[in-house]
Amino acid sequence: MKHHHAITPAPFGTVLGHGPGGTEVYSSDYDSVDREAMPTRQAFHSTVDGVYMGFKWQCVELARRWIYQNRGYVFEDIAMAYDIFRLRQVKVIADGSTLPLHSFRNGSTRPPEPGCLLIWNEGGEFEVTGHVAVVTEVLADRVRCIEQNVHDSVWPAGQNWSRELPRRLTGDGGCWLDCTYHDGSILGWVIQTDDTTGAETELEDDPALFGIKRQTLETAPGAAEAVAWLDPSDPIDANYIDLMGGQVLSKDPADLRAWYCISETAMRELQRATNELHRMFLHATNQVLSDDTLLARFNLPPALWSRIRQSWNNRRNEMITGRFDFAMRPEGLKAYEYNADSASCYMEAGSLLGRWAEAFGCTDGRDPGGRLYDLLVDAWRETAIDGVLHIMRDDDIEETYHALFMKRAMEQAGLTCRIVTGVEGLRWGDGGEVLDADGVPIRWVWKT
Repeated sequence: MKHHHAITPAPFGTVLGHGPGGTEVYSSDYDSVDREAMPTRQAFHSTVDGVYMGFKWQCVELARRWIYQNRGYVFEDIAMAYDIFRLRQVKVIADGSTLPLHSFRNGSTRPPEPGCLLIWNEGGEFEVTGHVAVVTEVLADRVRCIEQNVHDSVWPAGQNWSRELPRRLTGDGGCWLDCTYHDGSILGWVIQTDDTTGAETELEDDPALFGIKRQTLETAPGAAEAVAWLDPSDPIDANYIDLMGGQVLSKDPADLRAWYCISETAMRELQRATNELHRMFLHATNQVLSDDTLLARFNLPPALWSRIRQSWNNRRNEMITGRFDFAMRPEGLKAYEYNADSASCYMEAGSLLGRWAEAFGCTDGRDPGGRLYDLLVDAWRETAIDGVLHIMRDDDIEETYHALFMKRAMEQAGLTCRIVTGVEGLRWGDGGEVLDADGVPIRWVWKT
């Protein structure tokens, strides 16, 4: 995730300055990455003394590297910067022991101190990921911090901090820090301490909040089949109607008026689990592809290993979509599988659910897929695709409407797309490239 950058950013990897203790702060201007110097995923992994710090040069990488170099401990690998606020311990690298970590919400009576980590909420300037910075100095009216992936300009001579944040005290003794961006907000700070005075209290979620509630619309029998709520002139809707045999969400008559809801707490935990497991799957895949002995256990033809590794390295950290299949009960969450790339349900979640609810007057709760289409457009717009994007699909009705739905998001993001069914029309080019039926090289692919 790229955040606010300087008007003229320093090239990726440039040392912007040094924080207290000599820790380097680097430019994270990904647009200037030298792909020859950093051709693989491993090139973007930051390690110190064999200890993984994070992805170069993200904000989390600097936070972990600073506390390791200056305090000798690290916090666990997390998916989003704001997840640090939930952590309750750090690990001492020298002996593997743990130390307590506590969070203090912005406005707490315990002020930030040098060496603590500032945590930003998700949203605004720090959309999706949140943000983390290291406090290096606390003054009467401001604090100074070091951070990566915000400004990418080299610091003025003699400066040992990235940014200053206004600090104010209230009459009740609360300490507040203001973000210097109007659309960003500071969640609080985390301190390695045994003193829990003023710290966030960890509360267990009520298990009942993880139940899935089935409800039924109050409509007359047969009404759910009769209402026309889709557009047969739209190829996406038309293919869906063809597959389902009508404008319905289920082929089972018992489910035509049924809908399901979950609590906001359950929704939050599903998001957290998704982020955490996605990161774990990336690490596990990288480990397997780095070890022939592990890779052999997956029964993939050895002749394909080099190509699989090349594909993995070419992707670096880019990913648009994926789908976890979870079971959710009061006992907790369980992941059954991860369709990490070629998954379905985007069209249903991002288009059908909200329209169905509106057509039948279902106003209880909110549509969790209401922003999915816009998020897909934003994600495709952020990619580095510089040519035709080919959508590969099988000759299947369900894959057809998924391909058309994704194509619409891609084209709204400004990309040029072509749909290829199976291997229809594909041929070899003179240089060993695969060409489509019109002779266009296939270099960027999204598949169903």
